[in-house]
Amino acid sequence: MRRFFRRPGAKLEPAPEKRLVFTILVAGAKASYDGALEDFLGAGGHLILRAESAEEALAQTRRHQPDLILLDGELGEQGGLRLLGRLFLEQASAAVILMSGHPSVAESVEAMRRGAADYLGRPLDLERLKQAIGIQKLLFKPGANP
Repeated sequence: MRRFFRRPGAKLEPAPEKRLVFTILVAGAKASYDGALEDFLGAGGHLILRAESAEEALAQTRRHQPDLILLDGELGEQGGLRLLGRLFLEQASAAVILMSGHPSVAESVEAMRRGAADYLGRPLDLERLKQAIGIQKLLFKPGANP
């Protein structure tokens, strides 16, 4: 059943559809830890998508418009930092958390300059990841990514 709303002086029109599920794309072979990360995220009630390559991450972003992208910093030949810009072109409202097996201050600063919402070192501290996702969920606007 569709709801209708009326703005003062406007004609009756259908309300925009809203997506209420928080969708997370896990991009990178090292990011998944053989499914353990997806299990952890899925237990939180999120819709989890998976991409093994940069091209697959871009395709999944176009197709599903995730709300959050967990991006492996060592994804493919480009690396996660180079992929950041392309992901934002595909889905400007998606938050990106970059994860690195070799964390450094310089890389974290560069990731934030390029638009990453957060930067986490591996092995992942699941409590820290949970906090980072919680922050993004607080900023999440249902229906922003139709």
